[in-house]
Parts: sequence; C-alpha cells; structure tokens
Amino acid sequence: MKQTVFRKSIIVIAFLFFITSLFAQATNNDIIKEAQQLLEENYIFLDKAKEVNTHLDVLMKKGFFDDMSPGDFAKALTLEMQKITKDKHLRFSSPRTKQPSKEKNSITRSLSRYRAPMLRGFQLFESNIGYIDLAFFGGSEEHLSKIDQVMKDMIVADAIIFDMRRNGGGSPTTVNYLASYFFDEKLLLNSIYSRAQDHTEELWVVDVKGTKRPKVPVFILTSESTFSGAEDFSYTMQSRGRATVIGEVTGGGAHPTRGFSLDNGFSIGIPFARTINPVTKTNWEGVGVQPDIKMPADNALEKAKELALTKAKTYKNLLFKPLKEELAVIESKKSTNLDRTNLYKQLEILVKSKVLGEGSINSLGYSYLQNNEPEVALAIFESNTVIFPDSANTWDSLAECYLGLNKKEKAIEYYEKAIKMDPDGVGENARAMLKKIKTM
Repeated sequence: MKQTVFRKSIIVIAFLFFITSLFAQATNNDIIKEAQQLLEENYIFLDKAKEVNTHLDVLMKKGFFDDMSPGDFAKALTLEMQKITKDKHLRFSSPRTKQPSKEKNSITRSLSRYRAPMLRGFQLFESNIGYIDLAFFGGSEEHLSKIDQVMKDMIVADAIIFDMRRNGGGSPTTVNYLASYFFDEKLLLNSIYSRAQDHTEELWVVDVKGTKRPKVPVFILTSESTFSGAEDFSYTMQSRGRATVIGEVTGGGAHPTRGFSLDNGFSIGIPFARTINPVTKTNWEGVGVQPDIKMPADNALEKAKELALTKAKTYKNLLFKPLKEELAVIESKKSTNLDRTNLYKQLEILVKSKVLGEGSINSLGYSYLQNNEPEVALAIFESNTVIFPDSANTWDSLAECYLGLNKKEKAIEYYEKAIKMDPDGVGENARAMLKKIKTM
C-alpha cells in the first residue's frame, strides 16, 4: 500500500514538473538562439549573419544578456547586431505594453483614416511652385489614391518640391508609383534581390491614374532622419537626373525588412533583401543619399524655393514657346483665311498634358478679341471647337467672334448650334444674340 502511494506521488511530481517546464518563460539566451536561426535563414548577407551569430555566442557565454529587463535586452541586442552589420533596419524589439484606452469600441481606432495621415500637407507657393510634405509611404490603395489626388492638384505647378525631411519610409510599391509620375517611358527604376527566395523583383515605371509630369523640375528636401523608402525615392529620382536633392545626408537604410515574432512577445526585423539601382548598380545602404546641395535641413526649403523660381520660369517658357511662336505667325499675317493646323496641334498638346483646358483656351481667345486681334482670336476659338466639339460654350464663343468680324451668317450658324446643344444654358445668351443680330 505504501509503495503504491509512493509511485503515485512520483507520477504527480513528474507531471507537475512537465507542466511547469512547458509553460516556463524562455530565457534571454533562448530568444537569442531563435533570432540567430532566423538571421541565418533570412538576412540578406549570409556571411554577416554568421559573423553576428559568432559575436552573440561569445557574449552569451559571458552572461552579457543575463538578468536584463526586456527594454534593456532589446536595446543591447540591437546594438550588438548593428555593430557587426552597420544595418539600421536590423532591429530587435521588446514586447509592447498595452495602453489603456477610454474608447471601448476599437473599430475606428483600427481604420487608417483615423491614424496620422501620409500626406501632411501641400500648397502652391509664389510663381506656381508646388510643395508636398509626405510623412511616409503607405502600402494600400487608399495611399495610392492620395498620391493621385495631390498630383492632380499639382497639375498647375511649374516646379514641385517634395519634403522628405521627416519621412521614415514605407512601401517600395508606393515609392515606385510616385516616381512613375515623372517618367513617360518604360524604365527599370529598381531591382530588389531576396537571398532567402533567391529571387529578384524588378520595379519598372508603371501607369498612373493621373497626368504624368516627365519634364517638370523636381526638388527633394532631405535630413539625417530621411530613411528607407524616402531615401529610395530620393536616390531613384536623383540617379535618373529627375530631381535635385537638397539638405543633409540621409540615414542610410536600403534593405527591405520583414518582421518575425519570437518567444515572450519579442520580435525582430530582419532585412531579407537589398535594393539594386540600375544606374549606379548599388544603393545607399550605410552611406545615405548624398545631396546635390548639402546644407542644414532647416535651410533646405528656402534654398529649394529659390532654385525652383528660376527653373519654373524656364520650364514655363519652354512649355508655351511653340504656342507663342504659332500665335505670333497668325498675328503677323492679319488674315482670317489661315492654316490653323499647327496652332491646333500646339493647343492639343497642352490640353492632353492638362496644362490648358476648354475654359483657359476660351479665355486666351477673348484676350486677343479684347485687344483688337480678331484674326488670332478666331483661330483660337475655332481650334477650341475642334478639341472640344461637344461643348456648346466653344461654339457660342466662336459665333461671338464671327459677329465681331461682321460675318453674320457664320455667327447665326454657330449661335443656333450652341442653342441646339444646350438650350437652357448657353442657349439663353445665344437666343438673345440672335435676336440682336436680326434687329441690326
């Protein structure tokens, strides 16, 4: 009987020991060993991963990480790994502490619309200098839509300044999408090589939902806090000669990173791939993006505005030079019977690039009409009806111009056309003009 009781006690003790060991927390060294395995499997440079692991083995034998608090442990391990790799993307994180929330319903807190926005702000400075301040590069369709929206608002800009001084990075896809707005040809902008998958992803110029700006001058502001994806955008635009970078040398993080969970709530971010620029055949890892104009970040915006004023003027002159030349030819000939093919082509180019629209062409025509240049005005109004044939307003304006030239038959024809197209809008004015013509 005593022997049976003794055996049962042994079984109970063994079971309790098993349960205790099963739920015992991993030690700091156990967690490091987990991280070491992940490093060898995933870190972009295998030789560096092995060198890091050898260094950590030495420290563990010395008891370096023993009895450290979670926060100190995370900082110390990150520091020791970066001593070897110099890789700022390689980071070890301690468990997150949950902050009490007064808001019981977490639905709104989980939606991106209630988080800090990607777009801090944008505006037009003097002389149509556009300014865009991006906080990060979000990876959702919503963020791509934000880029489309701001680029639509910047369509009138004759130079654009991007503020990356407080941008910590984000999605390579979104970076590539924004950069694609400034190239109208299919170019390879970046390649990303993953060692673990032995695969190279190529990032080419993509189609965008807005109007591309392949010739508009671009300036990018940087600081030592500019990092990762923000560096990617700066480096890519600079290497292709599409932007002037102004400010400080950036942080120097070029490796795409993936997060891995570890025991006790710890995690590690491991750079699993490296960016390869097709122009430089390298990247900005460890050295940062080198500004074209190096200066304190706080002074970069004023310098960019100063340079942008000159570049915007040159861009605007080049943009409108062919149109100005064609208008001068028509003006010099003082005839309504002119070949307007070239004028139409120049206006169409500007319309397709969203520089001009129906209303702005109409305004241009009226400016010549008011300055007693009816032949030039007629050429402009006629071109507008070809480009925007479904607009009653273009035909109404053309009729008014013909009336000014005392060509009543043509004026009546086009007023009637405008009335038919838009009886309740333009038609009211057109009917009044027809009545006036008949009493003349």
